[in-house]
Amino acid sequence: MLSCATFGVGNPIVSLSKFSNRANFLKRSSISSANYQSHKISQAHYDSLRVLEWDKLCDSVASFARTSLGREATKAQLWYLNQTYEESLRLLDETNAAVEMRKHGACSLDFSGLNVVLVQSAIQHARRSSPLDGNEALAVAALLQCAEVLQSNLKVAIKEDADWYTRFMPLSPVIMGFVINRSLVKQIQQVIDEDGSVKDSASPTLKRLRNQVRTLEGKINQLMNSLIRDDSETPSLEVSTVDGRWCIKSSASELTSFKGLLLPSSSGIGSIVEPLSAIPLNDELQRTRALVSEAEAEVLLMLTEKMQMDLDKIEQLSNSIIQLDVVNARATYGLAFGGTCPNLFLPGGLGSFTSDTYLSGNRHPQQSDPSKNEWVLYMPKAYHPLLLHQHRQNLQTARKDLKIATMEIKRKLQGEYVTQKAGKNIDISSLELKDIQSQSTSHSLVLLDEVGAGTNPHEGAALGMSLLESFAETGALLTIATTHHGELKTLKYSNNAFENACMEFDDVKLKPTYRILWGVPGRSNAINIAERLGLPGKVVDNARELYGAASAGIDEVIIDMERLKQGFQKLLYEGQHHLMLSRESYEKLLVAKRKTMEHSNDQRLRKMREISEAAAMARSILHKKVRQHRASLVQPLQPTLTHKSQHKLETNSQRTTDDKHQMERSASFLSSSEKFELPKVGNVVFVSSLGKKATVLKVEPSKEEIVVQAGNMKLKLKLDDIKT
Repeated sequence: MLSCATFGVGNPIVSLSKFSNRANFLKRSSISSANYQSHKISQAHYDSLRVLEWDKLCDSVASFARTSLGREATKAQLWYLNQTYEESLRLLDETNAAVEMRKHGACSLDFSGLNVVLVQSAIQHARRSSPLDGNEALAVAALLQCAEVLQSNLKVAIKEDADWYTRFMPLSPVIMGFVINRSLVKQIQQVIDEDGSVKDSASPTLKRLRNQVRTLEGKINQLMNSLIRDDSETPSLEVSTVDGRWCIKSSASELTSFKGLLLPSSSGIGSIVEPLSAIPLNDELQRTRALVSEAEAEVLLMLTEKMQMDLDKIEQLSNSIIQLDVVNARATYGLAFGGTCPNLFLPGGLGSFTSDTYLSGNRHPQQSDPSKNEWVLYMPKAYHPLLLHQHRQNLQTARKDLKIATMEIKRKLQGEYVTQKAGKNIDISSLELKDIQSQSTSHSLVLLDEVGAGTNPHEGAALGMSLLESFAETGALLTIATTHHGELKTLKYSNNAFENACMEFDDVKLKPTYRILWGVPGRSNAINIAERLGLPGKVVDNARELYGAASAGIDEVIIDMERLKQGFQKLLYEGQHHLMLSRESYEKLLVAKRKTMEHSNDQRLRKMREISEAAAMARSILHKKVRQHRASLVQPLQPTLTHKSQHKLETNSQRTTDDKHQMERSASFLSSSEKFELPKVGNVVFVSSLGKKATVLKVEPSKEEIVVQAGNMKLKLKLDDIKT
């Protein structure tokens, strides 16, 4: 996922908790470039990356890091290509946050003034309880100060607008979590000088000893000068030092007049002598210097002990700065090469997933886990980053060569043509154009500013038209020319090889909007601007008359074209907006449809359960009635019956028979209802008596009735009269 247009995995394109835990950011330690293959990359994979020149791309991106360890960490991170989907989103969020911080300006992640190597060395010395070096202490102070400035700027930005905290996520909590020991910075500044040496004021003992050193050096210097003055026989003598001891060096081979110890000379020419009178002073000077070194070591050891109190936090801060440098390198690379923020689209075109949508869990119910899907990468208008980098280098070289060639042409033209044709006005620009026709090829890009200017307008316009037509027919691949000649604007209407464009101009503010309007020829605004700036009306009106009604009419046509173009652009933006709204509405309709179907299924299951329960209850009642009826049939009859009792028995028998028929019908209906699916409200059924279809309005299972709508008629029918 690395290209000029998209830069996301190490890319400019991070844990799902949005860095709620800073350990997720800090646990990714820096990896040395010498350990690239330690990431369990297979040999085939490694060789493939080498063939693709992936290492060159890693070097190109890493060159935008501001620290040496940041460059190594950037290359190591890019080389490790086994990121998960979530890791890619996390990296993209980091890069986007760094881009936003660069746009803000005050919160830029520029660590060019830091020496993290010295900081790491200071941390190692502190862990071994050995004294720090002065430069190491300054590097630690610079790290703490840089972190404090970055944190303060972020706090100011958030105080002005709280939205910046969200826009800088996930880097905001990392920066806000910096722990800065200000007292350590102050103490380092008090005892360490700008050149890394320990200040005299670091301790009273050190100040006293250094004063003694300076006094001894002054005495020895006076002694040496006096010896040189007294020795008039030796032609050339000079004061020198050997291993910190003051001596006298002679360029001649003669012996000096004063006594001393002859020391070996590295050059072999002349001699070096330590005078006997200077030996006691040199010995004392050496002892005092040793004491100075011990006093300096005590000061540095005091700084070491002070640093040890917050050593883990300083190391954590150093690692954070290195990782922020890595993020900034990706962002700077993406901006330098015109990179864009990529969107990840689900297979099948169901929609896109950005980090925010995925991390929030806002996914379609029917979509599977994106990390388990097979992804397809689309990179429209993307360029190979190495080829683009090479093109930029070639372009810079070409510009440099063109500048040199232009200066050389001007020098020759001014030296030769002006001398040969003195008194004649020679157009240098036209001669330069002549040289550019002779050197352009079918692969050239030609840029002409105010083509045909600097001479008579009619002749300049004619020359410009002829020149552009020549380039269009046999010249460069692409020619871009700017002009105020109206005749050149008509080329588009006689030759399809040309196209007009202009810079949009705000007539109210009298300023260009810097928007390119394609297909619209530019118009001059000098007279209108002069009128707005207060030029007398008489002068303006006279200028318009001299300019001509025809030219004014052309300007009016151009104005109408600009307005038409602006109106079209507005309608286009509105259409895109409505299209976006329609897509959102369509997605909402899909969700509503799914919920409706789920509700319908739930209602159907509930009705089936109710019918099943009613059927079970009816069977139980039926069985009970049958048992009662059978029991009444087996009871013995009385030998004699009265007329009244006989009538009562017949009545009971008839009731029993009716109940039996009723229960048989109920059982038949319940039995059929288990096989026959009851229609639901809204279903379409066929009415046998009408011979046509109707819509169900109401269903009453207990009465075996149904209410339907057939055209303008509402009918109440038995279930037997319909067919589903």
